Amino acid sequence: MLSVTVLIAGLALAAGIPQINQADNFSGSQFLCPEPYGYFADPYQCDKYYECSDDVPTPLLCEDGKVYDEYKGKAGHVDPCDIPYVVDCGERSLMRKSIFNPATNFSIYCPRLHGIFADNQFCGKYYTCIDGLHTVTECPAGLHFDRKTGTCAWAASAGRTTCAEERKCINDFCCDGAKDFTDFEGRAVPHPAFPNLDDCQKFYVCHNGFTPQEASCGLGQVFNDITMMCDYPENVAACTGWYRDHPDFVDYYDDAGNPINPSDGNEDFVA
Repeated sequence: MLSVTVLIAGLALAAGIPQINQADNFSGSQFLCPEPYGYFADPYQCDKYYECSDDVPTPLLCEDGKVYDEYKGKAGHVDPCDIPYVVDCGERSLMRKSIFNPATNFSIYCPRLHGIFADNQFCGKYYTCIDGLHTVTECPAGLHFDRKTGTCAWAASAGRTTCAEERKCINDFCCDGAKDFTDFEGRAVPHPAFPNLDDCQKFYVCHNGFTPQEASCGLGQVFNDITMMCDYPENVAACTGWYRDHPDFVDYYDDAGNPINPSDGNEDFVA
């Protein structure tokens, strides 16, 4: 199992942010204000900028993970910093060393307090970190998180070659192998459905063959795994007499548990 240090290093490299370096000098003694007043970028360090007042520069640092946005600075924003994916740092390639501390940070998925970071194992997942707390986002099916742009893109465009397929399950049901599923007529099914083996009324839908979701037929119906539709219990061998003990169906079954007026199987039901 990877150590926390290795995991964080991998996330940092996956983030697409400028190379992490420690600035040699935080003083503003060598910086000359281009104008008497305003915010101005440091020429080397992307997360460092200056507030000039009467031609006197005061060095400032963005919050950990953010970089100085010159457009925001010129517009006079109170916080002229933003995440690296939306700021062009140009040749300002340095950033101060991350203040990440595995003992005190809220989330191991946040190598910095702020930013968007790729999951190094599952290419369709990424983390948005704010104040050291992460939220996870899944890319739409078939897309990968692009480390260069910070957005979801087609796999070929993202160019990530070491991707693992994340196994997603509900109640011990997983959509393994569902991508190539076909219906009873041999047609490919984009969102195949499967029976809940513990409850005939319920079933699972594998969205895009990958993400499971629990669903249910209406009362009195059961899931037919052949047609992948809801049907009468007597039309599904494994579910015959499913509602025989339900108080709403006391007049539907005889004493032996057989339906008094069985359906002819021609009714249409949609799951």
